[in-house]
Amino acid sequence: MHPGIQLLLEIGASRLDLLLTGKVLTDQGRVATVVLESGWSSEELRHVITDLPLPDPVRTSVGAIIAARLRAAQAYPPPATAVDHHDAPPLDEPYASVTTERSSTGAAARTVTEALTYRGLVECAGCGVPATAPGEDLCAACLGWPLCRTCPGPTPRRAHPDGDGRCTTCASV
Repeated sequence: MHPGIQLLLEIGASRLDLLLTGKVLTDQGRVATVVLESGWSSEELRHVITDLPLPDPVRTSVGAIIAARLRAAQAYPPPATAVDHHDAPPLDEPYASVTTERSSTGAAARTVTEALTYRGLVECAGCGVPATAPGEDLCAACLGWPLCRTCPGPTPRRAHPDGDGRCTTCASV
């Protein structure tokens, strides 16, 4: 059995609201295995999946929310790698104050509660996607914003309903 599937089964056994079964368990378990193999520990991945509450009400599926959380974890290096990266000396002088404020020493000085309170990614309260519309607790899709009229490609972004029908990326071009 893949380590990711085993981890998701353990999570589901301790938190029935996060229990995955069938094809969803297999698919997300394989993704979790890849994340584990990239250097994330099972405890770190468990934290990513379980420490944020599920949206109330859940507007998608629990499997979709866990998938979004796993994609968010894949987008960042494992926490141990990120800490090592912050220990590197600053490359440019203008960034020295930022580097000092966000050093690994500062992170180590935080309590567990403070660390859990800080979230680098904010999830949509509706679907769990790791992004929200500016000033909102929902993503643009959950807010029902229209699709951008000018976005190229198969997946257009969403445009603010009070705007000119273009997303911020297309409007800035």
